[in-house]
Amino acid sequence: MRGVLLGLLLASAPIASAAPPPPTVASVSIPEGQDVPPPVPEETPQAQEARARLHVLREFERVGRRAPTNDKALEAAARRLAREALSEFTTGAPDLLTLTEAVSDSGAADPSPKVLVIRAWVHAHAIETFLARTDFNAERVSHFGVGVAFLGERAALVLLTSDRKAEVLPFPRTIAKAGTEKRVCGRLVPPLRSPQVFVTRPDGEVEAVALSRAPSGTNGFCALVGFDTPGGYTVEVVGQADAGPEVTSLFLVQVGARAARGGQEAQREPTTLAEARTALYERINTLRRAHKLPELTPDPALEEVSLRYSTRMATEGFFAHIAPDGSTLTKRLPEGTRYVRAGENLGLAAGPLAAHFGIEHSPGHRKNLLDPAFRFMGVGAAFQKVDGRDQAIVTEVFTAASPGAALPADPVSDVYEALTRQRATLKLPPLVRSEALERLARDHARRALAQDEPNPGDGEPSPLHERVFSALPDAGTASVDFFVVGDPSAVPESRSLATATYTRVGVGLVRGNSKRFGQGQYWVAVIYAAVP
Repeated sequence: MRGVLLGLLLASAPIASAAPPPPTVASVSIPEGQDVPPPVPEETPQAQEARARLHVLREFERVGRRAPTNDKALEAAARRLAREALSEFTTGAPDLLTLTEAVSDSGAADPSPKVLVIRAWVHAHAIETFLARTDFNAERVSHFGVGVAFLGERAALVLLTSDRKAEVLPFPRTIAKAGTEKRVCGRLVPPLRSPQVFVTRPDGEVEAVALSRAPSGTNGFCALVGFDTPGGYTVEVVGQADAGPEVTSLFLVQVGARAARGGQEAQREPTTLAEARTALYERINTLRRAHKLPELTPDPALEEVSLRYSTRMATEGFFAHIAPDGSTLTKRLPEGTRYVRAGENLGLAAGPLAAHFGIEHSPGHRKNLLDPAFRFMGVGAAFQKVDGRDQAIVTEVFTAASPGAALPADPVSDVYEALTRQRATLKLPPLVRSEALERLARDHARRALAQDEPNPGDGEPSPLHERVFSALPDAGTASVDFFVVGDPSAVPESRSLATATYTRVGVGLVRGNSKRFGQGQYWVAVIYAAVP
């Protein structure tokens, strides 16, 4: 998932409250298809779960909204989290990894269900506190699950709610041996469209998986995922919404034995913008260093863009890459800046670190973090209280060039350096510069600008491929890429660049104004040839 818009990842903080008296219930109706649970003894986990399920259905009915479906997978995940709330994670909220593992291991694929956690020192107080809650029906919910656990006299109740954006067919969460392929299939819930599948592999690399077929119309998808090495994988499904790409499904797959998780140390969340920027910049560059990528440089202009957008989302009450007025990252960046290629990650959680963990954990967002073309970044965080809970909205913006930076002294060399860097990232041998191809590329770029057409035809003495083979008689195959960019160091990857058989390259570049593409753009032709 490339370019300006990236799918979203929401991570919600749990809620805890005191125990006011439970409300009086006159009557309740159960939606068609959902059975009334049989009577069970009071003050057992099963009895509290049954009462909690009825309360959820009743509260949605009370405000005239469609009752959500009790989902068995979310129910299993909620029970696990309730047990862990009494044993392993006895303070605060379950972190995002804990939540994701519980949901994924249960067989669900909801990327970040909202979670309500209630702990009580007396069994009865857990359900009494929950029955007094009337605030979980304010947002759209399609599926939910309730889990209760007792440990001695203590009790924990966990409610998971999700607005499910895709139905994913059952998929194994554990695979015994590496070297197998599994097909993930499903269907996006309208109006979402244009499904994409991404996978983060055990080495941290992100791969976009080609769709093999669509089983149920334009919203259906199937993708054959290869599990080549042991370790943990993250599978993510992204759909296109009116407000930009959106993560619809995310689950974890373990190939081979799972490594011991070990103890986890609670991390203090930053509470100021300066602290958040320091912590997140270090996280981002640590990840890039681990993948042998250049570190990103914080840029004041990008920091301002990020902060303004985080503040706007907090103030206006939305969370999306496309703002309510239709503006996108392209419009938010300073006018006339030389960003050309930009990416944006958004995260929402109880704190900036939790929000960024969700970003790192999503393959689509991670692809932005590891994009070799990016050189500059800016982070903004807005802090607020929502229903008494801490919340941080994080915006991360990345560009290939610094906004307002001076024009490059040697733009042709910048293109070559970008090509060399990208070939190295692809683990392919470097390309050899060819003066003959450079002459052809320069001529091609000049003609393109003169005709305001990236693929000029009029006035050509002969087809370009014929001139390439005439200049390099030993060439077996050749191809040409053409880009109109504001930053020559940010030419994007291409299929030609990733072709291992190409050994020669020539770059031609001219800068000028265009009615179609704007002022001061670089018109870049890159010609590749396979020469033994």
